[in-house]
Amino acid sequence: MKRFVSSRLLHFFSIGLVIYFLINAYSRQQQRYVLCLTDSKLNVLAEDWAKNTGRAVRPDELAHLADAALDEQILVKEAMLQGLHKSDPVILQRLLRDADFLGVEGNAKDKIEAVLSLDIAASDEVVRRRLIQVLQYNVWSSEKDNPPTDADLKTIYSQHKELGVIPRRISFEHVYFNTQDNKPSAGDVIVDDANARAARRVQLGVESVDQGDVFLSGNEFFNMTPLAITSIFGEEFSQSLSDGDLPLGKWSGPLESQFGSHAVRILSREDAYRLSFLSLRSELEDIWQEETKAKRWEQYVQQLRGRYREVCHANK
Repeated sequence: MKRFVSSRLLHFFSIGLVIYFLINAYSRQQQRYVLCLTDSKLNVLAEDWAKNTGRAVRPDELAHLADAALDEQILVKEAMLQGLHKSDPVILQRLLRDADFLGVEGNAKDKIEAVLSLDIAASDEVVRRRLIQVLQYNVWSSEKDNPPTDADLKTIYSQHKELGVIPRRISFEHVYFNTQDNKPSAGDVIVDDANARAARRVQLGVESVDQGDVFLSGNEFFNMTPLAITSIFGEEFSQSLSDGDLPLGKWSGPLESQFGSHAVRILSREDAYRLSFLSLRSELEDIWQEETKAKRWEQYVQQLRGRYREVCHANK
């Protein structure tokens, strides 16, 4: 008899538990909706775009912005339904601050409940961003990833061809001739310009880098990338130095820069190369991790879109 009674109690408890979860699931489903974007909201999106880009938004761009705004609504709503705002200290502190701003009285719990009842949390930009961050972290950590295989990493290595590239490096010295130091004749006609001075110095031979004018950045440069050379001397000089036509170990020129003319001697060149797969393994694993997280998050957002419905009122 006791076994029969206890068995029936267990059945009642199980049935009650199932009913509870069904009611809870139904309640959540009923709350899974987002509001359509009104014309005024679309206008705000278009105006913000124009301010940030300096041009009017195209229809396809506005549609993309609208989709992103709806996604944000979905993510914030889902985070709230999951109760993520109840345990995150950043969100709780922000809600208390909102309560104080509104003059809500009571203890911390009362203040937070009052703010939540006013639906202020979903309109607070800081809370919205934090809710999405916490939700995103939960999604990323919900599954334990198996380590990437060599095939996975080699695929990334082939796709990210810019990764691990060591650019061409050049070491050189130069003698500088300043355009502003040209010497005019009595009739203000330049008779000895910087280009001619540099050419003559190359022809006569350079005995010392001090035979020209003072160059504030110095006369010797080692292991310089084309980008670094451009940042000092300008694009034209960098291109002339990097195209490979200048002989190694011999004075050449003149080369034009944004400052004047130069006699140049290439000391060494090292061609660009890429680090090996093994050398980049750690970086490849990081990229794989980030790409895996991004795919998981996109899949999750896509699933949420299918669970939520849009509710449209008067579109004003």
